Amino acid sequence: MKLPFTRLLTRFGVAFAFASSAAAFAQDTVKIGFVGPYTGPFAVAGQSFRQGIEAYVALHGDSVGGKKVQVVYRDSAGADPTLAKRLAEELVVKDKVAMLGGFYLSPEVAATAPVANAAKVPLFIVNASTPALMKMSPYFVRMGQAINQPAELAAVYARQSGKSRGFVAVGDYGPGHIVEQTFSAKFAAEGGQMVGSVRVPLNTADFAPFAERIANAHPDVLQVFLPPGASSVGFSKALAARGLTQKVMIIGQGEAEDSDLPLFDESIFGFKSIIYIDANATNPENTAFAGWLLKNVGASARTNSFSIGAFDAMHLAYKMIGDQAGKPFDGQAAMKSLPGYTWKSPRGQVTIDPASRELVQNFYLREVVKTEDGGKRNKVIKTWAQVKPTVLP
Repeated sequence: MKLPFTRLLTRFGVAFAFASSAAAFAQDTVKIGFVGPYTGPFAVAGQSFRQGIEAYVALHGDSVGGKKVQVVYRDSAGADPTLAKRLAEELVVKDKVAMLGGFYLSPEVAATAPVANAAKVPLFIVNASTPALMKMSPYFVRMGQAINQPAELAAVYARQSGKSRGFVAVGDYGPGHIVEQTFSAKFAAEGGQMVGSVRVPLNTADFAPFAERIANAHPDVLQVFLPPGASSVGFSKALAARGLTQKVMIIGQGEAEDSDLPLFDESIFGFKSIIYIDANATNPENTAFAGWLLKNVGASARTNSFSIGAFDAMHLAYKMIGDQAGKPFDGQAAMKSLPGYTWKSPRGQVTIDPASRELVQNFYLREVVKTEDGGKRNKVIKTWAQVKPTVLP
């Protein structure tokens, strides 16, 4: 009887170890498997993953340490943890990848932890931001942020700006709940009063009832955390219809990246966000990356958190491969080389914290403003330099 693929992996537990060894002894090529939503409702994220990868390879070549680097893509077409895990298994066992990367939401990463652990392959978490993920595998490498960090900064900034009545509106899933809890606790600790919160289902199409609830609470600061794209656009319009965009300080994270601003109307002007990237940064790394996007993707293309996360994942992958030049690739040895490592990224200087493997990096407070030609851009109005991670229990 032919057993299903997943049962074969369970029955022959050494399959991962053999697959990892086979990848290690492939002397001429090192494969990196990237799982992402390249089609479907979250395709903007997956497409940005791919842009970051392709930009890095174009700017730095397709070989390092005497070995050719090959990226193998697998489409999760959404946010299905079971599918993400299966794709990771296939990449390790069938394609013999030495590293994994990508993944959109935290449940996908959590489901894939057993694969990385059994195969001993580094896994670059490009986007998922739940703090607890890093405890699930010693092979996880965070390429974005722990979601609590910008929420804490937002609460402190709001209080320093004289705001006293806080409200939180978040997507109804794990990271959203953490933003809600973190902002509320920090805002209250800083002397503010929380006047309400609401969790928005991810499939919401009509945001008017949520905007009404916020308006009735009369906050003077609103912390937002929603998936980018249609949800963020619809929510912004609903807030504007109730006049909230003119009355309330609204602080988000990645809802209105420069690459997404053409989707919004003028109601997005004044929207503030705190995140670890500045798409308009003029450092050499971002200038080169942005130039590649302009030439190869289009005039409206901008760096964003998804593409920079993938870009930096490739930087670390190249470092790992280069460090083991002349040797079979060893995932365990590669992970030992990362704690304390510092590099120059399009986002600015980044260091991997030795204790938590979270990133020490800049965070930027940005505001959407009108450009001279009538367009929209995020303007940095405050920078928190080299913010150390706050590790949640």
